[in-house]
Amino acid sequence: MKKVLLLILSLTWFTSGSLMALEVEEKPFPPFYVRKVPIGEAFTPFEFVDLDGRTWSNRPYLPKAMLILTGSWALRHDLRKWAEHASMRYLLAADIIWVYNPCNTEFADHRKRIEDHFKDFKTAVPVVIDEHSIIGRSLKIDYDIPTIIGIDRFNRLAFCHESPFNKAGQEKLYALVRTRLLK
Repeated sequence: MKKVLLLILSLTWFTSGSLMALEVEEKPFPPFYVRKVPIGEAFTPFEFVDLDGRTWSNRPYLPKAMLILTGSWALRHDLRKWAEHASMRYLLAADIIWVYNPCNTEFADHRKRIEDHFKDFKTAVPVVIDEHSIIGRSLKIDYDIPTIIGIDRFNRLAFCHESPFNKAGQEKLYALVRTRLLK
């Protein structure tokens, strides 16, 4: 009798739990395994849609190289300076996007709030929200430092440059773009 009662209770608990699980909307899953990408290797495949609706992807043989800016929300002013600098200097040589990872922030589950904040912030380059941290996991990025990532036309990681916005950082980025990205 106890076994039958336990079976009924466990079935009731299991079915009610599965019904509750069905009611919750699941987010699309990230790639199962994202490995750290070394310089010169093919970059992890990604496809993002920016806040304006344009799709950004790193398919092989890109029409132009790609510069990706990333960092935490606390660094937004520094990253905006990097975005303005990069869009003025490298726009003809590379596509430039700002990839924002909301994980472990106050915006973690509030995509609408993130979009509103970035629309109010008005950046010089398109903004993409990387909810699964594909870019960060591919490079083991520290989001407390502004990071500029270069991907060449053949979808290979050319460089990963961490620097606050200053003269030395600008000169180092120029050298990296000239020698590694545009060769």
